[in-house]
Amino acid sequence: MKSFNDSLTGKYLRIALPAALEGIFMTFLAAADLIMVGVLGAKAIAAVSIFLPLRLVLLTVSRSLASAVTILTANKFGSGQYSTIKVLLRQSFTVSSILLVVLHLLFYGFFEKLVVLMGAQRDYLELALAYGNIAVAAVLLNSLSLLLQGTLLGVGRTSAIMKSNIVGNVVNIVCNYFLITSFGSFAGWGVRGAAISTIIGSLCTLGITVWIMKHEGFFSDGLLQLPDKVFWRKFMPVFGGVFSELGAERIGMLAYGWMTARLGTLPYAVHSICYNICDFSYDFIFGFGKANMVLAGQMRGAADYATWKRCRSIGFKWGLGLSVASFIILYAARVPIFSVYSQDAQALALSETVMFWVAAVCIPQGHTIITAGILRGSGQTTAVAVYSFVLITVLRPLMTAFFIYYCKLGIVGAWVPMFLDQSLRSLCFTWKVMRIRGLKDLIK
Repeated sequence: MKSFNDSLTGKYLRIALPAALEGIFMTFLAAADLIMVGVLGAKAIAAVSIFLPLRLVLLTVSRSLASAVTILTANKFGSGQYSTIKVLLRQSFTVSSILLVVLHLLFYGFFEKLVVLMGAQRDYLELALAYGNIAVAAVLLNSLSLLLQGTLLGVGRTSAIMKSNIVGNVVNIVCNYFLITSFGSFAGWGVRGAAISTIIGSLCTLGITVWIMKHEGFFSDGLLQLPDKVFWRKFMPVFGGVFSELGAERIGMLAYGWMTARLGTLPYAVHSICYNICDFSYDFIFGFGKANMVLAGQMRGAADYATWKRCRSIGFKWGLGLSVASFIILYAARVPIFSVYSQDAQALALSETVMFWVAAVCIPQGHTIITAGILRGSGQTTAVAVYSFVLITVLRPLMTAFFIYYCKLGIVGAWVPMFLDQSLRSLCFTWKVMRIRGLKDLIK
């Protein structure tokens, strides 16, 4: 019998656990800002939070590019085409970095209009601009890190990704402590200090990622190379599928964010805190979804359906166990967890009912993450995009409007449709995964 370290479960966990821990630490990046900015009041929380949906719009492009690199790298790794991985890295980084620099500059130029469009209230608009105009630079640094880490993820080097992100997050938190509020004779920079801290932490993450990849020989032939026709032919279909999925999700989330921002400053601050709490479960389980995507991609490249099927089973089991555990922890400890972010009595009272739905969302959400990862790695990015468009872009905003405005459920009305959306996606993705019944379905 194989030992745990040699078993498929062992391989799965060696990829999943570092990726899951990395996801947790990335969530700490957002949580650190909210928790430490929380001492400045609800307006400061809302000002930082209004930037987050816009930040995710930018990251939609970089995550799509990085996911395409990961999937193609995993395919090459699984089929033993190791020499072409560095070529893919150079070509994808050349194209992607140019695109991302231009996109972030445009975003910076129109930032005030975008914040107003997102529903920022007048009482915290100035704070939102002070934070976001600086934090845009941090998003660019994060995007460049994601591009490079896409290659590391494709070959299963999630521990290297975890290390770079841990250091970056620790640096961010330390800088937050010194820059947000007063310290000795230093008066503190408030939300500007939080944004500057994010830049410093993101720069550290990028620097360490570059150092690790250079040390492991990924840059032995350089970092930049103009793409050829083969690159475009292989890269664009994968990128297009992932971008369609994440783009559909972002459009739906922007509409969702627009409606929740209009609930008022205090309800929106509470909603933002609850959303960040939910992200801890999402980002941890997302590490297991990444493992399923990587292994599915490698098994597809190796044309090994039997092992692909075993990976699917392992992912289902871990996804279910972690989802149930998340529900129990978040609901049982809802008051002390929320209190870490805010001690405001009104906010605590408003969060009491919402935290049940935050915990409940974790159950279908976990299975959605696992099945989506399997589908992406198996070359089914278009199917994921179609389901995401229908359920997130169209259905979730409609359900949110129904529960908030027609049923007058307020902040609770923002979480009921999220639960329904995750449940429907979980069912659709599971159905699609179970339709892959042989090697022919896997490699077509």
